[in-house]
Amino acid sequence: MKSRILFVDDEINVLKGLRRMLRGKRNEWTMAFAESGAKALQLLEKTPADVVVSDMRMPGMDGSQLLNEVRKRHPGAARLILSGYASNASVMRTIGPAHQYLAKPCNSKTLITTIASTLELRGLLELERPRHLVSSLKTLPTLPEVYADLQKELNSAKASVKSVADIISRDLAMATQIMKLTNSAFFALPTKVTTAAQAVHLLGFETIKTMVLLAGFFSQFQGTEDMKKVLERLSRNSLTLGELAKAIGEKENLGKPKIDMAFCAASLSHVGTLLLLANWPDMFLKAVSLVETEGLSIVEAERRIFGTCHAELGAYLLGLWGFTDPIVEAVAFHHEPRRCPSKEFSVLTILHAAQSITRGDRYTHDMENPPRHILDLEYLSETGVGDRMVAWEEIFHKFKGLKAKESP
Repeated sequence: MKSRILFVDDEINVLKGLRRMLRGKRNEWTMAFAESGAKALQLLEKTPADVVVSDMRMPGMDGSQLLNEVRKRHPGAARLILSGYASNASVMRTIGPAHQYLAKPCNSKTLITTIASTLELRGLLELERPRHLVSSLKTLPTLPEVYADLQKELNSAKASVKSVADIISRDLAMATQIMKLTNSAFFALPTKVTTAAQAVHLLGFETIKTMVLLAGFFSQFQGTEDMKKVLERLSRNSLTLGELAKAIGEKENLGKPKIDMAFCAASLSHVGTLLLLANWPDMFLKAVSLVETEGLSIVEAERRIFGTCHAELGAYLLGLWGFTDPIVEAVAFHHEPRRCPSKEFSVLTILHAAQSITRGDRYTHDMENPPRHILDLEYLSETGVGDRMVAWEEIFHKFKGLKAKESP
């Protein structure tokens, strides 16, 4: 079955140009074109679309308003803004309803690649319910305490890039959303941002303040105190995992681009767990219980309960939001690296190893009784780094020792 793409723009000549530009994709995509938001919604009622691509500034209903309606009425559709309307305010308004922001003029290769990558992601989540959950997300839930600390710091005369970035890094949801915004085409950056510090430096305090004050950009977690503690621990562990992945990359002299991607993939690798905790806390606890009572891995338990797992959910979200392929791939397969077609030493390799090391109670050097659920020794051997685990473990032990000294 062909994928269906809906393009929305109030300028007829732009729609005609898109028809000509994408003529070569007619055998793969069924394309529809609408000259207004109202017309687009009418078409979607008759035939749902897999991807909706909309201009931002349109009379009557602009792109942000349209995609908000699409999010509510057709949660399975991916939503892209394609616009030449360049202002901070307009970009901010698209962050919730749009998965990605593409800037006009946009060449055919960029547009086709973005749409094709979005369509390919659907293979990660075969079940409709979790796919709709991820696609319909407006924001990720942030911890109220971190949100309050960020507000206070931004209003402080002593605030710095580092102090603001450190606060943002404490919250998995904030860090993910800040990087999503900074990596949008609006900023036209030559490379992808992979850390909160880079994002804060590029965005500046005033933009961060606008994001904090803008209703709907950050949504505060509404769960129980026990669940808040779980989220706090999840964010702390994610940051530790990112720091270890970065240290491993540095030891292996991978070069800054790959090291940055390793940090990003590791620190965001459990954003799918955040989604499960925020949306299905009781079911997530059932999955945890299966791990404890039946000896299942967390991935096996999640699949039994949800039909998918946190790795697939997180990778799907990051892919929709435009994170690079190596990061999406690493997040998708970090528990099951053998499912990845590539067997080269990569960001995935580092993340898989780092995860095992940070959970030292589950790791063993006993080859006759290898850990069943965490470390794939055969995969590491195939990638040529099977003998590196001891050296990487030493990095972590030194790392823990330094942190212990820093603690009061």
